[in-house]
Amino acid sequence: MKIRLLTLVGLSLLVMFSNEGHAKFPWKKKKAKSEQVKKATPYEKLFRGKKCETVKGMITLHKMDDRVYFELPLNLLEKDMLLGSTISETTDNRFGSVGEKPYAPLHITFIKTDSLISLCEVSDDYMSHDSNLQQRISESTRPAILKNFNIKAYSPDSTAVVFDMTDFLLANRDNMNPFSPFSPIMAAYTVSKEFRKEDSSIMSIKSFDDNLSIRSSLTYNVTVSSMGVTYIKQMPFTAVLTRSIILLPEKPMRPRYADSRINIFYTPKVKFSNESQRVENVYYALRWRLEPVDAEKYEKGELVEPKKPIIYYIDNAFPNFWKKYIRRGILRWNDAFEKIGFKNAICVKDFPLDDPEFDPDNIKYSCVRYSPSFIANAMGPSWSDPRTGEILNASVYLYHNLVGLVRNWRFVQTAQADTDVRRKQLPTDILGDCISYVVAHEVGHTFAFMHNMAASSSIPVDSLRSASFTNKYGTTYSIMDYARNNYVAQPGDKEKGVRLTPPDLGIYDYFSVKWLYSPIMSAKSSEEEIPILRQWISEKLPDPAYRYGRQQIRTRIDPSSFEEDLGDDPVKASSYGVMNLKYILSQMNEWIKDDVEGDFRKEIYNEIIGQYIRYINNVLFNIGGIYVNEHYEGDPFPSYVPVTKEKQRESLKFLWEQALDCSWIDEPALQKILPLHSNLSSVIENLIIDYVLKRFPSVAICGDKMEQNPYTQLDYMDDLYYYMFMVPDKKNVLSASEKNMQLKFVSYLMNGIKTVKKGSAAGTSGRMLTDERIPLPEGIVAPTYLYDGPLNHFNDPKEVMGFEDTVSVTIPVESMEHHYYSMLRKIERLAKNRMSAGSDENRTHYRLLVYKISQSLK
Repeated sequence: MKIRLLTLVGLSLLVMFSNEGHAKFPWKKKKAKSEQVKKATPYEKLFRGKKCETVKGMITLHKMDDRVYFELPLNLLEKDMLLGSTISETTDNRFGSVGEKPYAPLHITFIKTDSLISLCEVSDDYMSHDSNLQQRISESTRPAILKNFNIKAYSPDSTAVVFDMTDFLLANRDNMNPFSPFSPIMAAYTVSKEFRKEDSSIMSIKSFDDNLSIRSSLTYNVTVSSMGVTYIKQMPFTAVLTRSIILLPEKPMRPRYADSRINIFYTPKVKFSNESQRVENVYYALRWRLEPVDAEKYEKGELVEPKKPIIYYIDNAFPNFWKKYIRRGILRWNDAFEKIGFKNAICVKDFPLDDPEFDPDNIKYSCVRYSPSFIANAMGPSWSDPRTGEILNASVYLYHNLVGLVRNWRFVQTAQADTDVRRKQLPTDILGDCISYVVAHEVGHTFAFMHNMAASSSIPVDSLRSASFTNKYGTTYSIMDYARNNYVAQPGDKEKGVRLTPPDLGIYDYFSVKWLYSPIMSAKSSEEEIPILRQWISEKLPDPAYRYGRQQIRTRIDPSSFEEDLGDDPVKASSYGVMNLKYILSQMNEWIKDDVEGDFRKEIYNEIIGQYIRYINNVLFNIGGIYVNEHYEGDPFPSYVPVTKEKQRESLKFLWEQALDCSWIDEPALQKILPLHSNLSSVIENLIIDYVLKRFPSVAICGDKMEQNPYTQLDYMDDLYYYMFMVPDKKNVLSASEKNMQLKFVSYLMNGIKTVKKGSAAGTSGRMLTDERIPLPEGIVAPTYLYDGPLNHFNDPKEVMGFEDTVSVTIPVESMEHHYYSMLRKIERLAKNRMSAGSDENRTHYRLLVYKISQSLK
């Protein structure tokens, strides 16, 4: 028994000592097992065992379970970037077109705080060159958090953080949605949008060295209404948006300070400095970074290529014959850049079919896009670095119905002189030239050139009938004007060699390119450029061909800075234009035989009415008009010059003559073909009279600014009395138009007195001026350009003069009621004298006037 026990003990000890490590130190066995199974990191847990699409680039993107994760390198934290949206697909392009970038991009940066990544919008309004001020400015303009994201993991090498961006991308954000504020529906109706996040999704991801793009499908229910009427209710709407993030240049471009005397778009800044005795508003010109590849050769005057040319890609969806003319419209600007020493500054390419990186919706590429739309328009917006004004991306949108617009322009403005356009279908070469002009204008916007609406205002009207002048200058000194075709030209002028179209580039366009894009090698800073740039403008100012007139959007004061006008004399130019419209209207049926259904003739008739209204408005604003000049100290022109009394009176006479006889508008032969509608002559007559009477406030302002021989409201009232009562004095039978004018004038005077009786001034004191153009008659639809400039400047109120000031004038306080009373008594006496003479119709009419006046003065 003892032997057996000792044997068992011995065997146990043998086992113990033969497995000394395991038996004596049992925890070592467990540790060895744990070393064989590696613990998963949070990064591995996030993506392991799941279907995940990963693309590497500036930021690595992971698409998994309908969510998108950013793997953001830590070295990109607090770097400046742009985030923008492009419409890639849409349910209904009435709300925004494919290729359109509806909103200006956001200036963003990513900031890390503990376990959070914050997507922030950067404030870039303040700037300073003084280091002691920059810290406080930075603290006073801290980036605003758009959204916080929890860090899900670090990359395996701990150089990047991973977070989920899905909820930000699948959200309805006002400045990142697919509803363009420039679309016809959004501009004219109230649009309610109910975002359906549950029906929205991430579609695809791309990432490259300096940018990335993510496509998201966003779904809404849309309701469209106006004035209490619902036109579309809860319509399902889906759009695919491409969101692009691009890294801004590590070394910002040297800015160029803008000058309000030239047609350059700008970005405003607030400047703080040690030297200045106040905070300054400064303005950086928008411009491409165009630098010579060889600075030495450039300074010697040799043509050199830029380090980085401006490249435009043409949409392969365009109708084939368009592409040639689109290319021509873009490349015509190269001539202006060659004048300042750059060769091949602008390049044009087709959409590449074999480049996997190319994406027309990515903000890295500047594209000319096609939109299958009924909109008769084109646009040329651009996106820029908000820190410096450097343009980074440009887009030109051409809507298909643009061809209808330019065809109608050519017909209505030149058919009197050009037999080639007297047809339903323009010849391909003429239509192509029209497209090329529009493209060149829109590309001009992408170079940061504003409209110069005064570019044709210094051209003598009769020079537009000169072959030598028009072949050199076309219809205007700048294609950034809205001076389309030569409506002044008369039958036979084309045969004499008169050009009927705008120039390829105007002399003002060459100057704009020189001012904005010439490198100034001698200047070491933006501030050192200023005196040179100002001198360039000052040298040109004595020549009226280089006058700049801002587009007037909300307030119209300057009659020389209008859209769709030609020449230095609106009365003379409009007289030529009206003669031509009468001729075209009388001959149109003979010219157009293939318009079986009459649609084309109806369309042209509408355009003729629209063109006639433009001529009337061009003259109307001479009355009470003030020419506005951008003015710096030492410039040869004052900041404003009132229209002379003589010109205002000449304009009133023209308008009176037009109101007296618009009967030509009701061309009998054409009316038998068009659908049944009211005679428009009486409608337009009433509009002319009504808007002539509305010019009293403008006359008051203009007269107040005239130092000598002012044209006052009293003068204007006497002239109206003369034309409406004294000219037809000896007529036995007044025309219907004359009686209508007299009744409207009497009603205006009576209403002025009634207003005073209610306790306010006589309709003229303290009120702001507005844009009071004569509208198109109801039922007449004549397509016109929408605003077509850079998107981020559309809402800029500074459209009349200067950087900081709009023309903000109120009507002088001038008591007019006693003048209204005196004029009514004067008309009453005249009417009483005529009550017993002339035809029965005359006598009845004058009795009515006496009755109305006597009742109003009780």
